[in-house]
Amino acid sequence: MIFVSRTYLPPLIEYNKYLKKIWKTNWLTNDGNLVQELENKLKAYWGVRHVVCVSNGTSAIEIALKALDVKKEIYVSPFSFIATISAPMWLGITPKFVDLDEEFKGPALVTHTYGIPQMIKARPVIYDASHAFAVKVKGKSIMNYGDVSIVSFHATKIFQTAEGGAVVTNNDEIAEKARWMRNFGYKSEYAFQGVGINAKMSEFHAAMGLCNLQDIDKVVAKYQKLVDRYNDAFGTNYKDVSYYPLMCTSDPTRIIEALNKHGIFPRRYFYPSLNNIFGNQSCPLAENMAKLALCLPLYYELANKEQDSIIKIVKGVTT
Repeated sequence: MIFVSRTYLPPLIEYNKYLKKIWKTNWLTNDGNLVQELENKLKAYWGVRHVVCVSNGTSAIEIALKALDVKKEIYVSPFSFIATISAPMWLGITPKFVDLDEEFKGPALVTHTYGIPQMIKARPVIYDASHAFAVKVKGKSIMNYGDVSIVSFHATKIFQTAEGGAVVTNNDEIAEKARWMRNFGYKSEYAFQGVGINAKMSEFHAAMGLCNLQDIDKVVAKYQKLVDRYNDAFGTNYKDVSYYPLMCTSDPTRIIEALNKHGIFPRRYFYPSLNNIFGNQSCPLAENMAKLALCLPLYYELANKEQDSIIKIVKGVTT
């Protein structure tokens, strides 16, 4: 079966090297050496001042919101993953939906959906860059823009730590807040800076990240080769995306059914539009986009002949 994504796993022998380090130090969590090493290497990769690794992308959103002191409302796109809305709502923050033709106001939480940059002027802004690990804007990593970027390192992502995420910023104060907020609010062993949560990344997850970071260039290059083949087939021009969205001209159910018959399982990211789940605010453009977007399989191990079959089936339905 061919699913919409498949986790890239590094060679087991490489992961075992890091496991031996964990067994040697007997340090499993609480800002261990491997977490610090991963943060430093990600800082170098993105060219940013601060990377604060956390337990997942959702906790990264929550910490970013707290670090920016967002309390009442947040402007968001309804065309995104559910955590974009559930995380602020969990904190008692009301989402204000922004349709695709509308300008964002601040504070805003903006998703680089599929890895396509969505840059805004409003401040403060948190960019959800979970799909944009290797994306650059004007020659710099996209992580350098906005007040904060958050990233998910979930197993489905182009770079994964099984579960995990990060708060990324060039602001020293925000980074300091993120560090104590992820660890219950501890300032030191017997003192607290404020109220925090347990959002620490473990050494096991950091080990997975360090292994995958060694291979990230070849993984990104393979993704782009597959994207280029889709681009040629469907007349698109995507670059550095970590999902491949096929924008259908009508409901994609027939395409999905045709692919499913051959053991191929695409996914409608992101359907339904979040404004239809959380309240009744009308966002017709986002709702239409959610109805028509269909993500085709895209992952490191996808073979050309498998991709050719996907393209042939899709074209057979649409033509």
